[in-house]
Amino acid sequence: MTEKCPHATAEKVPSVTGITSRRLSNRHLPGPPGHLIMGSYPEYAKDRNKFLRDAVRRYGDVVRIKLPLRDLVVIANPEDAHAAMGDTSGDYSKFGNYHPAIAKRQNGLSFIEGELFRERRRIVSPLVTRDGLKSTFHANADAYLASLESNIAAATDADGVTDLQEAIFQTLLRGVLAQTFTEPFTPKEIHDLHDGLSTFTKFLGSTLKIADPPNLVRPWGRYKIRPWAVYSAGKIVRDRVVERQNSPSLGTYNDVLDGMLAGYKKLKTPMTFWDLCFDVATMTSASYGTTAGAITQTVVRTCLAEEAKNRLVEEAGSVDLSKPTIESVRSMHWVKACFEEGMRMQGLPLLLRFTARGANYQGYDIAPNTMLGVPISTIHRDPRWWTDPDVFDPERFYDQSKRVDQPRVLHYLAWGAGPHRCTGAQLGYLIAPYLVALIFSRYKIELPPNWQLVEDPGLAPMIKGGFNVRLTPR
Repeated sequence: MTEKCPHATAEKVPSVTGITSRRLSNRHLPGPPGHLIMGSYPEYAKDRNKFLRDAVRRYGDVVRIKLPLRDLVVIANPEDAHAAMGDTSGDYSKFGNYHPAIAKRQNGLSFIEGELFRERRRIVSPLVTRDGLKSTFHANADAYLASLESNIAAATDADGVTDLQEAIFQTLLRGVLAQTFTEPFTPKEIHDLHDGLSTFTKFLGSTLKIADPPNLVRPWGRYKIRPWAVYSAGKIVRDRVVERQNSPSLGTYNDVLDGMLAGYKKLKTPMTFWDLCFDVATMTSASYGTTAGAITQTVVRTCLAEEAKNRLVEEAGSVDLSKPTIESVRSMHWVKACFEEGMRMQGLPLLLRFTARGANYQGYDIAPNTMLGVPISTIHRDPRWWTDPDVFDPERFYDQSKRVDQPRVLHYLAWGAGPHRCTGAQLGYLIAPYLVALIFSRYKIELPPNWQLVEDPGLAPMIKGGFNVRLTPR
């Protein structure tokens, strides 16, 4: 071990595909021994969050996890996590240090770093913050008011049991489509987009080692997934982009797509039509799945905490939710606190970064082209940083005088950190508390006897088997 990383001045080491084997690197790092070929994947896949928490407790804040194809190095100290995710030099990336020949064909916003990324981000960010925040919020709120009741009806079976998780996902999707495209979609298009975006999220989660791949062949079950679902959703997005580009009203829609098309024309570095479509699809997917998952978690955990639920219902009743404003939503401090605590307890296993030149964490040298994992749920449940971390306690986000978990900026990573921090965080802090308040103000939620929360991990951790409840209008 050295105080200074010997790789600091090294050249970037590209891999051919970004996922090639690094099993011979970082052998000096502590970690579970694993199996010869599969490494620790069987134990990791069984319960990712428990495995990571146990590994950090046993081996420390830098842990090598042996996995098939490529090992993972976990960095569990919040300061190290911010150093990796906050780097602006381009030496860290989200999806790997691709070979230059491949990198030229991977110019979507999620795949780029450095100045090219910052230039693109400066176009996208204002669309869901600052000047664009009001219009995007109202587009979402109007969609929720118009579709929540029908989405709940569609998710209710003949016995009167509602999969509230499915209703939330469908409602969020309509809001995202309204903020991005303005023009209405047919029921079939909405079905295909829901199917495709869900499948894409599962694929991406499995690629990033945080979820099992989607089952593409099972013909039964509530969540049927078709192999061509991602293609169908991509085609819908592509057709809408082409239609808008050729529209004589281009520039007058005042939605996210209009802003992206106008802004991308001003880029110093030209981008292809396919990169544009990929960015639109990524913005849609990121705004939809992760937010819907976080809202579902908030509703579930609040239902399981009677006092927190009663306070939320009371506060939601003090606001006219039929005519929401940014100010009225921001006035619901308890609802926001429940949402933040729900996200803290959500079981997101990892956020990945790839280091091109190597690094040094906690005195350990990390080799170039290493896959680093920031264990979000582990940090959010670490008693070093949080008091009673396994208890749902919105008070920790509500009452400033009771905040003993400091400095919070380091330990709370629900939105990520650094240049890739979620672009829509400001919008998320509006639409999520609003929809949570809307649901509790309209319905009494009755859970089945002895119901227990079981998560299905992924980029958007969901409730395994759905959130099946009985709803009674208030």
